Amino acid sequence: MDATTAFLIAMGFTLLNGAVLGFMRPALTENLKPSVTDWRIGTLLLAGALALFAASGASQTLWVLPIANALIFVGFALYARSIRRYVGRRETWSVFLPGALGLVALIWFTFFMPNLAVRVLIASGVNLIYSFAVIHALVQHRRTERSYAGAFLIGLLLVVAVLVIARVVYYASIGASAASITVTGNLVAALSPLLIAALPIVGTTAFALLCFERIRGELHLLATTDALTKLANRRTIAEQAARLFEKARQTTQPLSVAVIDIDHFKRINDKYGHDAGDLVLTRVAGILNENVRGTQLVGRQGGEEFVALFEDANALEAQAAAERLRAAVADATQPLGEPLETVTVSIGVATISASDASFDELLRRADRALYAAKLAGRNRVAEA
Repeated sequence: MDATTAFLIAMGFTLLNGAVLGFMRPALTENLKPSVTDWRIGTLLLAGALALFAASGASQTLWVLPIANALIFVGFALYARSIRRYVGRRETWSVFLPGALGLVALIWFTFFMPNLAVRVLIASGVNLIYSFAVIHALVQHRRTERSYAGAFLIGLLLVVAVLVIARVVYYASIGASAASITVTGNLVAALSPLLIAALPIVGTTAFALLCFERIRGELHLLATTDALTKLANRRTIAEQAARLFEKARQTTQPLSVAVIDIDHFKRINDKYGHDAGDLVLTRVAGILNENVRGTQLVGRQGGEEFVALFEDANALEAQAAAERLRAAVADATQPLGEPLETVTVSIGVATISASDASFDELLRRADRALYAAKLAGRNRVAEA
């Protein structure tokens, strides 16, 4: 297959991938759409570059080459910005600077001092800069968010980088000064469409999977997390509690639960409004989450009530942990800017016993202990 035909075939597949991203975009979450838009535009620009390279092979017109390379540089720059947006890094127009400088150099070595080897070196250098920029962003992001698609994209970029370097070495070794990258029979020249199309064809598939992994993570977060407080929701607490209860029954390890309720929460809502109530809920949730330790888990049960699970904690240890949570809330800075009575919590604690047939029975005993704490004057811990 000659290089011109390879460019045209790669262009067709690249256009198809750009169309796929276009169909996919409306179904994505708003935070992903800017990243997908950049990647899609970059893909379409590379398709245009492939068409121009094919045209240059048929006509041997030199002016086509700088335009094609300009499309490649902007396309790769948009890929780099797309990944920056995906991983939440600051956007900057400096991402286009390597491409702009590379284009100026290409124009010089196309029209004023024709030299293919130097042009290949310049174009490859710019593309390597963008490839490693994407790799760096993905590697940094993998420290906080594991992704198989991201790892595949990193691997693909590394392979492309190796091929680009091999291509540079070849052209430097033959010392070509005015040859065409679409010369028939040149095996290394035939590598050009593969290199240009690798990201828009294979890379776009990996990028789409990257987006779906993010969506799956966000859906999982929505299903397991309370929207207001960002703590584990009732369903998550129930599932974790059931698992820990069975584990405790089988291993005879202790398990304790604490039911935590904000004191006089209705009065706060009535006096200061529901926005203030939400602020108190958020602030108390943050304090509780900051003060649980190790395998302990706290979640929002509903309304102003929270549940904390103390795995492998006996009655004495659970009471100490609950007291620590109560004191942390009482000692915290007021969650509102205006004067407000001290926000406190009452806590009921229960530890698994042989009479508990299910976690629900353990939870009910903790709830009765909470009621006792309320009757005793609030802002205290009571044990079942």
